Amino acid sequence: MSDIVLYASKASRSLAGYWMLEELGIPYQVVDVDLRERKNLEPEFLKINPSGRVPVVSVDGIVTSERPAICALLADRFGYGSLAPEIGCKDRGPYLKWLVYSTAVIDPAIAVRASNLDEPLQQTTWDTAQDVVDILSQTLVGQSWLLGDRFTAADVAVGSVISMARFNNLLPESEALNEYCKRLKGRAAFQQAERLTWPPELFTP
Repeated sequence: MSDIVLYASKASRSLAGYWMLEELGIPYQVVDVDLRERKNLEPEFLKINPSGRVPVVSVDGIVTSERPAICALLADRFGYGSLAPEIGCKDRGPYLKWLVYSTAVIDPAIAVRASNLDEPLQQTTWDTAQDVVDILSQTLVGQSWLLGDRFTAADVAVGSVISMARFNNLLPESEALNEYCKRLKGRAAFQQAERLTWPPELFTP
């Protein structure tokens, strides 16, 4: 049995780490790195992740940060052939693309939309939020998940980003994306991850 530790904070992007581990159904420990109490800037945590960001996962003492990398590592290590297409599989390339797309394209598009940067600047660097929605919507036509009928860690990576963006009204409306998010939220692993990341007490006056 591997020793798995998730460094996470409530009300953060730790959703992706929790979600992957819950999908895999494997035991893990959680170290609270509460962003509100600035625990992420304490020297002990900065030794683990110098950027001071969560989530971070440690598997048998080997530390991995960045959400797509965490998803890829956990899926290859504990869900290879199910949550991660095998290397020789035709889905492996698209799978890797969506993992990277989640933070290399979707995250910047959302950040630009939230900060109201000039549209010409955005178009010379990455897709707009509308582009992202259009691409995802076109991909999901006639299929349940990013790789067709097969749910993978790519859906966790992309789904964790767009679920937070939609909660904050940072993505244009799309019926296809609405239905995709409903399917994601219907998964027991997502529901548990959401409870751990956004517990009810956060919303209690």
